[in-house]
Amino acid sequence: MANASLAALTKKTLFLVAVASARRRSCLHALSTKQNHIRFEGHGVRMVPDPSFIAKNQTLTFLPGDIFIPEIKTMSSVAEDKRWCPVRALKWYLNKTEKLRQSTSLFIIPRPPYAAASKDTLSRWLVEIIRPFTSGTSRPRAHDVRGVAASTALFAGIPIEDILKAAAWKTPTTFVACYLTDTLQPKRHLVAR
Repeated sequence: MANASLAALTKKTLFLVAVASARRRSCLHALSTKQNHIRFEGHGVRMVPDPSFIAKNQTLTFLPGDIFIPEIKTMSSVAEDKRWCPVRALKWYLNKTEKLRQSTSLFIIPRPPYAAASKDTLSRWLVEIIRPFTSGTSRPRAHDVRGVAASTALFAGIPIEDILKAAAWKTPTTFVACYLTDTLQPKRHLVAR
């Protein structure tokens, strides 16, 4: 990552955080570098969206929690897997953007004036990343990352309660009805490269 362009590092970090958290683009957009909003702790990172952010499904009785992303090394001992660790990518990204930032938004445009990236820009970047791996007639959407991430976690044996908490869903109904995808059939969704 030391030799990666800022644009490539930004997109990689965004994608890995999106996959690891299964959160909406609006929540990713609300992530902040303000003090105590990103805390590296134990074996992962805890991220708290800006307090002004109101989640789509937030109610008086349901408040989506902060985001905790564990380091890959807590789940895999394969050395090459560390390249895909969202915590590692986030550390690199924060270090590389520290002196460039003109905004407290986590994700910034990777060129001067280094302003906050909009929700639409985050969506465009996610689509740019996943487009080469999709096939079929439907166009890929940034929101697809959320469904595939949660579905992959479910089929990998992650308890549904953990997935609901991570993705900030109140009940499994929304996940099953709107987001559950057949990630066990990759040939139907992915083009071999």
